[in-house]
Amino acid sequence: MRRIVLESPGKLVVDEVDVPELGPGQALVRIAKVGICGSDMHLFRLGRIGEIRIEGPFVIGHECVGVVEEVGHGVSRELTGARVAVEPAIPCGRCRWCLTGAVNVCPTIGFLGLPPTPGAFQEYLVHPAHLLEPLADGISDAAAVALEPMAIAMNAVKLVKVKPGQRVAILGTGVMGTCVLALLSLYRGLRVVCVDLMADRLERAKAMGADAVIQPGDAADEEVAERIRSALGAHGADVVFECAGAPQTLWNMCEVCAPGAHVAVIGSSHDDRVIFSSGTTRRKGLTMRFVRRSLHTLAPCIELCERGLLSPEDLVTHTFGAGDIEKAFETVGSYADGVLKALVDMASW
Repeated sequence: MRRIVLESPGKLVVDEVDVPELGPGQALVRIAKVGICGSDMHLFRLGRIGEIRIEGPFVIGHECVGVVEEVGHGVSRELTGARVAVEPAIPCGRCRWCLTGAVNVCPTIGFLGLPPTPGAFQEYLVHPAHLLEPLADGISDAAAVALEPMAIAMNAVKLVKVKPGQRVAILGTGVMGTCVLALLSLYRGLRVVCVDLMADRLERAKAMGADAVIQPGDAADEEVAERIRSALGAHGADVVFECAGAPQTLWNMCEVCAPGAHVAVIGSSHDDRVIFSSGTTRRKGLTMRFVRRSLHTLAPCIELCERGLLSPEDLVTHTFGAGDIEKAFETVGSYADGVLKALVDMASW
């Protein structure tokens, strides 16, 4: 089979290897499409994300959809031929965190596209069968790929306990911020303010129902925070979603809060540091929740899609053939051509 390998930071190459062998409880999935995630961009640019480093050639990618071609011992053959969304996190299932339901913080969790688990930019993938979610015909491949970030956003929304009538700030309207906004559209009476540097992303947020949008430009952090608080009214945000991982948004996520607010930190800092005012956070009595992937939220997102309440495919703006993989990464990395979510068609070489 062919696969796309990150040979070194900024360099992707195609090679061929044997199709991986099936083990008990596993399924062989022929990959159809793979999304390019922000974490993939970290790996592509830097060869690392946080403390995780790629040493030597490695297959990245984890947002994917495909068709089950074969199943291993102990797996129902009814799964064969099913089109499936893939839950990329592989918890051990035995530690005290897994046994109490907190599988996303399993200390030995594996994850597609992070060492030592090869990712989805390959023609075939072997994966635990219980982590595959069959899809109805009405859910497109594009929607299926975008379900993975949508499931993370749902975890974030649940963590901060959003309630109707609250005032909400979304800092960063890339894929994750847009997913959060899509889920918040299911709530009544919220006032939502979206902040981003890019005008096209703010236009999209406004079209999706954001009550106000703010483009900071070159304004100082204090000025931006004041503009956000003014747009929200009262004392600021009851809930903040930090979705950019930029120094400015990580600093302002607490500055724009009302007393007693909740903050969900979803973005990944490029230098693996988060700096905010401890005084502001303490005086306001803020609750900070750092979001670790999804948590039993992929299946609920699929159900919302089936009921017509979510349209994840709306996030997808570009599709590239597998042979254009470097162009795909360059487009996403340079925010070119209004890109939001880009997919790679693994059947198109």
